[in-house]
Amino acid sequence: MNPFIVFIGYFIVTHCASADWNFFRGSADMRGVAKHSLQLPLKLAWDIKIGRSVFATPVVAGDKIFVGNEEGKFVSMDLKSGKILWEFDTEDIIEGTACIAGSYVIFGSGDGFLYCMNQSDGKVKWKYETDGEILGGVNLFKSKEDNKLYVLAGSYDNYMHCVSLDSGKLKWKYETQNYVNGAPGIADGKIYFGGCDAQIYGIKTEDGKIHTTMDAENYIANSIVVVDSVAYVAHHGNRVAAFDLKKKKQIWEFGERDFPYFSSPAVTKDSVFAAGRDKRLYKINRKSGDGIWEFKTGNGIESSPVVSGDNVFVGSGDGSIYAVNIKSGKEKWSFELGDNIRSSPAIVDGKLVIGCDDGKIYCFNDSTKSQ
Repeated sequence: MNPFIVFIGYFIVTHCASADWNFFRGSADMRGVAKHSLQLPLKLAWDIKIGRSVFATPVVAGDKIFVGNEEGKFVSMDLKSGKILWEFDTEDIIEGTACIAGSYVIFGSGDGFLYCMNQSDGKVKWKYETDGEILGGVNLFKSKEDNKLYVLAGSYDNYMHCVSLDSGKLKWKYETQNYVNGAPGIADGKIYFGGCDAQIYGIKTEDGKIHTTMDAENYIANSIVVVDSVAYVAHHGNRVAAFDLKKKKQIWEFGERDFPYFSSPAVTKDSVFAAGRDKRLYKINRKSGDGIWEFKTGNGIESSPVVSGDNVFVGSGDGSIYAVNIKSGKEKWSFELGDNIRSSPAIVDGKLVIGCDDGKIYCFNDSTKSQ
């Protein structure tokens, strides 16, 4: 049997496995909605220091966690105990979130390289060099042309790069007019991302040619979400906005205060959840753009919210992680980590994993899990 077919089968199994959080926002579409509903209250299972500040969101594959930190250390940890299984040093900041592909884990670094490593032992399968820092998360898609997997990463060389998972060779790259910082999302067979040139891009997966583009008129430092050709964007113009990419027009704009958005929105069937440096988490009507409720924390928020069942989870600059009821906007649970939280939650079956500026990874069990 062709070994690559075996690998593809393994990828499909692990990609769809119930215990996995394979991407920055949990899925390739970047919607920030967990498959599992955590049962409150959560209880701290363990916290392990891996070095300096952790800005990236952990990814989870089976019983292993993978995450990088400010000093360039990338680690594999045991999900149950927090034990560090192996570590790899890039010697430059790892700010973006990795992605999982079968038996591999892929991530970018401030040294400009994209690394593909074996999950089991941390050995490098390949590394691909760009001409700028890679500070955003990476994503993955399977080509309809050759049935192979390709990795997507934006770089400060102004390009979105598409690289073969099998070989580490460039398939195509698309040039923008400024840095590309947010993790790209995939919807309707297209790649969507924003950039520091204030543009929203839709790129064809197979050849990297432009499908659509639209001017958001503001710097986009995070991931955008596209559903039914509508892009939901939280940008540096201090607003959350919805853009109709077919009609090339803005549908609505929401903004209560003049503070920029660094975190990515979460998008459900009828709502958009966005958190900003104005210390607040907002629930917005997805169709009209009207604010439904706001939840105030003690400091600015750069962590991206994640919806899990009846609650939305988010970390804050005040050092606490919160669970807020999606209907009422009321706090249902919180836990003080004690330092700024710029990492975002990774939610798997009965567990929440998150990083913190104190250099630790924290793992919480929900009420269905025992210590």
